Amino acid sequence: MTRETKWDITVASEIMAVLALSTDLSDLKSRIGRIVVANSVHNVPVTVDDLGVTGACTALMREALKPTLMQTLEGSPVMVHAGPFANIAHGNSSIIADRMALKLVGGEGYVCTEAGFGAT
Repeated sequence: MTRETKWDITVASEIMAVLALSTDLSDLKSRIGRIVVANSVHNVPVTVDDLGVTGACTALMREALKPTLMQTLEGSPVMVHAGPFANIAHGNSSIIADRMALKLVGGEGYVCTEAGFGAT
């Protein structure tokens, strides 16, 4: 018997997308619970909620909800959060980071956010 393996980032990508679209911890938990992880033998979708592990998965992601404040080489502040890169379908930073940045700049400031291929 030959064992075949491959590298797969589907799960990490889905969790990253859910994190980026979540507005708070409660929303994150709700979104994680709705993730389909398999199909039953009767071809019925099985979710994280069905497995009873939504709370545990949310607890693992709790600290990830906090965006990171960094600085460019020119000294401009940058909110880094949720990996806006090619294998995330919507390809943008998180809603939480964008909202936080908008509060920090106030009514006269502006926020530039990354938009990947999914934003077109």
